[in-house]
Formats: sequence, structure tokens, C-alpha cells
Amino acid sequence: MSGNDKLESTIQVPREDRKGAKLVLERPAGTLNTVAMRLVISGKMQGQERRQLHADVFSGAVTVPLPDDFLPTAAQGWVRAVLTVADPVGMGAQFLQRATLVFEKGQKEALWDDFSLQKGSGADFITLTWTVVE
Repeated sequence: MSGNDKLESTIQVPREDRKGAKLVLERPAGTLNTVAMRLVISGKMQGQERRQLHADVFSGAVTVPLPDDFLPTAAQGWVRAVLTVADPVGMGAQFLQRATLVFEKGQKEALWDDFSLQKGSGADFITLTWTVVE
């Protein structure tokens, strides 16, 4: 993690404007070497259990629509993207990972991690968290 990271943010969006939301993850920019990544998107709204919204291998740019019955259900909650970065060969990696939470009416909030995995480290995580409030 460097001083240039933006790993979390709060975005104010009225409940009625939260349908049609999506998470847009850009292709990593930098040196990936032999790393493999897995993406898990989860969230929790006030008064609910945490929900897993998406889980899959991450191989590049991807857009994940969020369920319309999730974000509008409470005044406050969060959406989190966790990328597990595995380096089985131990070569290390240095790259920028960006993701943007986008709403239908044009509101959006970008987060990023200027990620560095040292040689021989094996694995690490990137965690990006958006808090959504009214």
C-alpha cells in the first residue's frame, strides 16, 4: 500500500436512486508477472446479514451489476470488493487496481490500490470499501 491509495469512501445516494448500481473493475495496470486473482464482492445493509454478491476468478476488466433488492433496502450500508492475489511462483507484482461504484443516474465513486507484492510473498489481499448513506 502506498500513500496514493484510496481504499475506502463514503458516497451519499438517496435510496430511490440506488437501483441499477454496478461495480466496474478495471484491468490491472502494471507488472503482474505470474499472479492469479480471485474477486469476491460482498455487502451489508443496516439490519441485514452480510451478502456475497459475486465470486469468481478475476482475469481483467469486469462489470458486476448489483441486485436491485440490495442497496435501496436501508439508509446505510457498504459494498466491498476483495481481490485475493496469489503468486505461486513468488516473482512478486506491482500494479494499480481501480474500481468504481456506478449508479444509474450518474453518481460514481472510484477507489484504487497501488499494489505491491514482494518477491516470495505468496499472497496478499486488495480490499476496496464503499459506504453508501442517504
